[in-house]
Amino acid sequence: MTHEDESGRNRNERKEHDRKARSYEATTSNPYHLSKGGRVAVGVLTVIVAIALTWLFVGGSVHW
Repeated sequence: MTHEDESGRNRNERKEHDRKARSYEATTSNPYHLSKGGRVAVGVLTVIVAIALTWLFVGGSVHW
């Protein structure tokens, strides 16, 4: 008799489910398929651009 947890799945089934869940998460929540480092770089770049544009507006260099 194999050991099963509350969900009724054995270890191999849980590992396969986890692998599929990670794959699904990576492809559905990450439309450009960027690595975690790539997403962080894009986020940092976005913040830098937002701050730069704000400074340009406040400084009067850019007019709306």
